[in-house]
Amino acid sequence: MAKAPRGRGTQPAHENSGDISIGYWDRSRQPLEILALVTPLVAAYEAGLVWILSTDRGTLTNRAHEGLLRLFEAFDIDARAFSMPALAMPALALLAVLTVQQLLTRKSWSIHLPTVGFMALESVLAALPLLVLGGVLARAMPLMAESWAVAFASLPSMAQQAAEQVHGLPLLGKISVAIGAGLYEELVFRMVLILFLHMVLVDVCKAPQLLGTAIAILVSAALFALYHPLDGTNGAISPRRAIFYLVAGIYFGILYVVRGFGIAVGAHAAYDIVVVGWFEG
Repeated sequence: MAKAPRGRGTQPAHENSGDISIGYWDRSRQPLEILALVTPLVAAYEAGLVWILSTDRGTLTNRAHEGLLRLFEAFDIDARAFSMPALAMPALALLAVLTVQQLLTRKSWSIHLPTVGFMALESVLAALPLLVLGGVLARAMPLMAESWAVAFASLPSMAQQAAEQVHGLPLLGKISVAIGAGLYEELVFRMVLILFLHMVLVDVCKAPQLLGTAIAILVSAALFALYHPLDGTNGAISPRRAIFYLVAGIYFGILYVVRGFGIAVGAHAAYDIVVVGWFEG
């Protein structure tokens, strides 16, 4: 059985989710509070898929979400069997994973709402370093960096071939895409990939915990960077984009390990939404 990296969100089974003796740091990493934070984001994205992102040419989503859909299709698993929209299977799986995690803790199902509120605030604050990083890179590498407007075409979750479609969306549509990035890129690159790599390195190869976690974060960050379009305006790889996505991947990985899946999702979605609002304005 794989041991989760430190800070992934589980606590001893005897602790109660609503116990005031448990501090915010621990409560915010518990599955129930994470579920409470993530569920509205899942609902918002699913609503966006149905009412905003669906066009005659198909439904605009992100490649992480598409990859999960293909995985379920390979096993002939269809959300419509559960009376849900066709694209809802990744959402059902995400909520199911968090629900099972909560069941395994054997803790109370009483949600500590102040914790969820502070998690939302922490997520917004955790997005600020990435905004600063983008500005610093744009200033430090002016000859190799695109403008912020061009960089918008490669926001997390926006594959290069979908950039024009994204630009044509209303603000709510862009926000929906941003939320989807936070949910499913964090699910794939952090929850699944880091946990898998940690299991292989630490549990199978017997690497030290810290070393195994560090390698897992670095590998997932590298794949996260490669997942995004790195081409600049001249068709060559943009150093600014490559550095930004690599550092962002490392940052989200550390955030996931130290603060849990909920904060990682919230920070990722908050960053994207802020940038979307910046360019829409």
